[in-house]
Amino acid sequence: MLVAAAASGSIAGDLPDRLSVRLDPGTLFSLHGRYSASYDLKEMVLAGAGLGISLRYRLHSAIFLEVGYSYNWMFIKKDMRPSAYLADKPALVLPMYTLNGTVLMSQSESLRPYFTLGGGLCPWRFASEAFRGDIWPAPLDSDDTFSKNSLILNAGLGLEIIPWSRVSFVVEAKYHLLFSKDEARFGTEGFNNQGFLGVRLGIVYSFGPQKSPAQEEEGGE
Repeated sequence: MLVAAAASGSIAGDLPDRLSVRLDPGTLFSLHGRYSASYDLKEMVLAGAGLGISLRYRLHSAIFLEVGYSYNWMFIKKDMRPSAYLADKPALVLPMYTLNGTVLMSQSESLRPYFTLGGGLCPWRFASEAFRGDIWPAPLDSDDTFSKNSLILNAGLGLEIIPWSRVSFVVEAKYHLLFSKDEARFGTEGFNNQGFLGVRLGIVYSFGPQKSPAQEEEGGE
């Protein structure tokens, strides 16, 4: 019992050192997927923008778990806007709630390339505005909405640059697969599953040091 209590206390005491917070603005591109029988989504939307925040927990020196939320939007091109929204700035809005596992390819104290894989939920919608806009009616039923809570999977590569012990920077490219197809609501030739490329530039604050004391002294010289 004393051993178990000591181990529990050690884990609890070690917890803050294993945590970090990440903030990452970025952009989003449509890669593939149909908007309608006539157009692919990438013909309808501009390159998007977004902002994400996540909490990371270090399971092992080379493995992280990351719980994140990001809010992303892609404005509809002017010449593709439905007539009801010509005076607005309609957008495809893509909030993402995700859980990722990240594996470091190197445990260098300065540069850490990594691979990340995960998924979650994306309650996407077409709306009259990117923020708090009215949701469009569904293509086949004006009493329904052009929106859905969809599963989303992602995989990507990144590089973490660590100039200081508790602050680092991240460059990341990630592929997202959105399972948005719904033939009953959007038609057999309508909006279907979508692929996106997300590119992020982030800043990370670590509650525990990432560099050894020797490396920290070298960086300060």
